Amino acid sequence: MTTLYDADIVLWSEQQADRLRRIARGEQPNDVDWENIVEEIESVGRSELSTVRSLLVRALEHLLKAAAWPQAQSAQKWLHEARTFLDDAQITWAASMAQRIDLDDLYRRALVRVQDLAFEEGPPGPLPAECPVTLAELMAGDLLRDHAPRFRAP
Repeated sequence: MTTLYDADIVLWSEQQADRLRRIARGEQPNDVDWENIVEEIESVGRSELSTVRSLLVRALEHLLKAAAWPQAQSAQKWLHEARTFLDDAQITWAASMAQRIDLDDLYRRALVRVQDLAFEEGPPGPLPAECPVTLAELMAGDLLRDHAPRFRAP
């Protein structure tokens, strides 16, 4: 049996929001879809966390590309894109996300993606095997000014 939640999430959300407002006013509607409301609330947090993780991987990828091919014509563009991804992550960021983000895992993903690339400039230059910055450094300050040089291997 198809429910309104399955058939029309927009209409379902409007109706449930109305019912919750009624509860807030002291009314007691008996047709609140608590199970799906709880699931939707949880999914909002998961979605925000997923967004930040994705933006961080993209930022790391672009920082690594700029470090691996510093003479490439696209190097400045990659740094600009890294800054854009980090800015977007900072907008969505919440402190509670820190304990749910494995920066080492995100860095490894970005590193694998970059090491698989090839450009006319040749193979990538040496890159750090471990993430050279902390999550706190990524989420605060001007990473490109303060920490971008750390993405180059010694």
